[in-house]
Amino acid sequence: MNPQKVRNGPNFMQQVNKKKHVDCALSSNSDSSDDEVEEIVAVKKDVQKQRFSVSAEAYGQFNKKENFKAKFIPKSKEQSERIKQRMQAGFMFSALNEKEIEIVVGAMEEKIFHKSEYVIKQGEEGNVLYVVDTGELDCFKNYGKGDVFLKTYYPGESFGELALLFQSPRAASIIVKSDQAILWQLDRETFNLIVKEASIKKRQQFETFLENWDLLKEIKDPYDKLKMSDALFEKQFKKGDVILQQGQKSTEIFILEQGRVSVNKNNQKLFELVKFGDYFGDQSIVAGTVESFSYVAEEDMKVMYIPKKSYSSTLKEIESTLMKNIQIKYGKYI
Repeated sequence: MNPQKVRNGPNFMQQVNKKKHVDCALSSNSDSSDDEVEEIVAVKKDVQKQRFSVSAEAYGQFNKKENFKAKFIPKSKEQSERIKQRMQAGFMFSALNEKEIEIVVGAMEEKIFHKSEYVIKQGEEGNVLYVVDTGELDCFKNYGKGDVFLKTYYPGESFGELALLFQSPRAASIIVKSDQAILWQLDRETFNLIVKEASIKKRQQFETFLENWDLLKEIKDPYDKLKMSDALFEKQFKKGDVILQQGQKSTEIFILEQGRVSVNKNNQKLFELVKFGDYFGDQSIVAGTVESFSYVAEEDMKVMYIPKKSYSSTLKEIESTLMKNIQIKYGKYI
């Protein structure tokens, strides 16, 4: 299959010729490198039409949402809190308000699978999505010449939503890797009426930021930015919170969204990060060293972040630029 040219549109979710794009959710937090799969081509045809139909469907269901009564499956308080904790790590659920979170938690159903058991199979109809509570699961895609391993799913990650978003068959298979996996299953109706609309809005917000982020200007392929939008998460900090401590190793690259961050060394303030898109925590992840500075919230603030385990599938291709920027930003202070 020959790669085709892609046209840049207002959103990145267009036809894409690149590796690892399947029903295995793009919110990949895997440590695997892009070298693991040399030629994986998954072209999404007419994706702009699909996106429109997704949005239109969500809009058309607005009135239904008012009268919607989600299924409710009783759970212990411990189970409910565990589900909420897992949801916090998921891109799709980050835009839900408290009431919507309660509805989704109530509708989730526990499912237990065992080693080598299929959770979903490529080509089957998809009516549910899954959130991983415990265990590990492997994702495989068959391109006609046998199964190709794509990634491993860990607790807190979710999969299966693309089949619901695009009303398409499962594009890959998920098999239990560990002795046992406990998953939380969410039905299509609850997803469509509660999660989908918020998920689309949050994705579009992230895509808009990434499209205009100066750091990514050398990345020309829209797919490479698309997969970053699914690896982004949000956190909030209060004034005075120490976000990163000097001498620690960061597990995230933080991107300033709102507020101000002071950069300190040996308890002395050096300068502030104030610009939307300023980032920090890169020293640990890119250079592999401990942080030379502490980062403290100067006011109530919000950041986006990319987990360390998503670095290889997102920002690693511009690693030389990141290394250069470390010297530019911090060289005279180190």
